[in-house]
Amino acid sequence: MYIGGLTPIFTGGFLDMKDFGYYASLPDSMTIEEVNAEFAELLDGIESKKISNDVFVSSLLELSDRQWHTYSVLNACTKKKIEDCLMSVWNGKNLELVGNIIGIMVRLGLEGINAFLTSCSPKNVSPEVFSEISLALSELGGSVSDPYSGIR
Repeated sequence: MYIGGLTPIFTGGFLDMKDFGYYASLPDSMTIEEVNAEFAELLDGIESKKISNDVFVSSLLELSDRQWHTYSVLNACTKKKIEDCLMSVWNGKNLELVGNIIGIMVRLGLEGINAFLTSCSPKNVSPEVFSEISLALSELGGSVSDPYSGIR
């Protein structure tokens, strides 16, 4: 963050990152360009370890909701970066995390995450997580690539 455009303020060795509250307070209606800029900054934050995994996922869920409200499919490059970041924070024993990842997958049309979830078995995730994944996949059917397919 800069005061007067001149002086950087450092906290813990990093420039201040936007927190979950910032993403939660974003308006539902944003332009595609605004949403893409927010995705880029958020992805940079997790890739450079400037934000925690929990803040990243909860913020990404908020931002994916804003993306969904643009009524346009997210570009493939950004989808891939998001999928890679989500895979890097995956924990098959954390039900809340998995529920958030499923919500992000649905809103953004993340086929790579869908394929990964389809490959999960009770051997590599907790019983609660397996149940959540199974329920979500049965409700979604085959493909999640177009988040707007049910409303067109």
